[in-house]
Amino acid sequence: MLCLTVVYCHLMLTAPFTTVPTDSTVKATANATSVQEAYSHVDAPLHYAASHNLDEDSVLHASSLEHDEAWFDIWQRSFTDTMDFTVKQLDGLFENSDALAASERKEARAEGRVQLAWEPRSGMLSDTDLRFRIRVRLPALKERVDLLLSDNEDETQTNTIRAARETGNNNRDRTTIALRFRPDQDSHYSFRIGAGRRDQLYGMARYRDAFAFSKQWAMLYDAELYYYTRDRLGAEFGAAFQYEINKKHLVRQNNRFYFRDETDDWLWRHEVHHLFSVDKHNAIIPHIMVEGLSQPNYRVEEVYAGFRWRNNTLRDWLFFEVEPFVLWLREEDFKTSYGAALRVEAYYGKSN
Repeated sequence: MLCLTVVYCHLMLTAPFTTVPTDSTVKATANATSVQEAYSHVDAPLHYAASHNLDEDSVLHASSLEHDEAWFDIWQRSFTDTMDFTVKQLDGLFENSDALAASERKEARAEGRVQLAWEPRSGMLSDTDLRFRIRVRLPALKERVDLLLSDNEDETQTNTIRAARETGNNNRDRTTIALRFRPDQDSHYSFRIGAGRRDQLYGMARYRDAFAFSKQWAMLYDAELYYYTRDRLGAEFGAAFQYEINKKHLVRQNNRFYFRDETDDWLWRHEVHHLFSVDKHNAIIPHIMVEGLSQPNYRVEEVYAGFRWRNNTLRDWLFFEVEPFVLWLREEDFKTSYGAALRVEAYYGKSN
């Protein structure tokens, strides 16, 4: 039934409507020579482009050319306007007379995404997943404070299938709400207070940066320290190395380690992605991931390999994904599990 629903939704979305060619591109994850763009994949992962001159906010731009609106355009605009209205009311609580007099001050806005996925695999044909992420910017606080709401605190696994996120019972796949503070807009440091991971209160400090060795080679690195009221102290750090072959090909190798005070062990993960921008509307991303634990010994808990096709032909903010994959889990005695993830993803928000 869900399969028929997905097919029906796709047919509805692809119904004929008048449009003109746009200058939109399939968004890029990072420019290997730019520190700011190099980490844009953390907050808005897997947006690809043939051009690398896009900043973090550009992932939410609508087409610059007008076209006849379809029902999903009206929905996206209405949802964005509703979210922005709510955020402006919240931002107004922090305004003062000086801020009101500043005519050039940016307006408060909300940005985010909603993703619906069906991820059938061997023996589990009904696996579905709903993912979301909302970021609220508050200009009244000099854009140093953001409100974040997400279904998953681990921002590095935004596009991983649900089955692959449950390894080691790390309890990271939980709804999280937090206030993020930065000393200034360009600071490499950020601090969070919030609630998440089974309704626990937590505080977090993070540092992240990137370094370009050359026009092709770059390193992205970060470290976090946090404390949960029940899980207690935790830490994680990661480093990614990427090589930009040309404007259409990028290879990235990620390494990440998580320390868990509750169980006194380490969760580790290694990944390799090859990002290939076919054209301005299509991207292909073959990738492989190995994840494991340090206790009772340094051993593999899962192996995942996928081949993702991502398309945004209809609108800049509307994406379709098809990802056949193979998964091996220790809890399933590493029995080969074949599957395919089908996703519909919508972004909303505006950049001012």
